[in-house]
Amino acid sequence: MIAIERQWAEAVLGGFSGGELCGQAPPLEGVDYVRAIESLVEHGNPIAAVGVRLALMTIATAPMWHWRERRTMVDLSPDERVALLTELVDHPLFAVRELAILMKIQAAMALMGSPAMRTWAGYGRGAGRGGLTQLRVLGGV
Repeated sequence: MIAIERQWAEAVLGGFSGGELCGQAPPLEGVDYVRAIESLVEHGNPIAAVGVRLALMTIATAPMWHWRERRTMVDLSPDERVALLTELVDHPLFAVRELAILMKIQAAMALMGSPAMRTWAGYGRGAGRGGLTQLRVLGGV
């Protein structure tokens, strides 16, 4: 990825992790947003790689075409990023919503790639873990 794409990845994916969850700010150390996008580009087929880059570019330049401002996501404050991404995820155009959701999914993958975030979220903990569970089959369904 080129340098501007790395900046866009940090700004766009980082915008999804703004704010608090359950009254607490999540631990963001170890979250690698750039690697989340690079992974898709490097390990996907060439057509998917182009699609991910176009999605990133589209969402990163959204302030220009959605708000009609001469800025990109990199130039926005964290609160402005959250506000814009909230609007894009609920945009009237299906294609825009889907591109925003693709970026949201990548943000989630980056967040859960961080050991601190997995610990904070309680990922992998829970009662009954460690053994197989047999599911009951309901008749007539």
